[in-house]
Amino acid sequence: EKAERDLGEVRKHIREVEEDCAALDRQLMEALADKNNVENQARLNQKKLTLAERLVNNLVDENERWTLSVRENRDLGVKLVGNCLLASAFVGYISPFSARLRQRLWQGMWTKDLVARGIP
Repeated sequence: EKAERDLGEVRKHIREVEEDCAALDRQLMEALADKNNVENQARLNQKKLTLAERLVNNLVDENERWTLSVRENRDLGVKLVGNCLLASAFVGYISPFSARLRQRLWQGMWTKDLVARGIP
């Protein structure tokens, strides 16, 4: 009878230990699942970071290119009026206007207008 009682206590203790082991196994599985999720999220974030770095580096290059384009367009804008004037002068030269009329236009109107507008 004492042996059966001892056996019952041992079995009860084994059952408790097995329940504790099962609980620890569940906790381990949850922890591993959390770890895998965190690692996957870290990989995704690393990919996003890599793409963001590439984008920023490309935008820096684009900024330099656009800055150069803006500078070139400003220069062209300054020259545009003079280029139009030169084209107009050529058209006036090959037109049926007399030399006197062309000289009057040039000296009397165009030069004064250029000076008044500050056109180089």
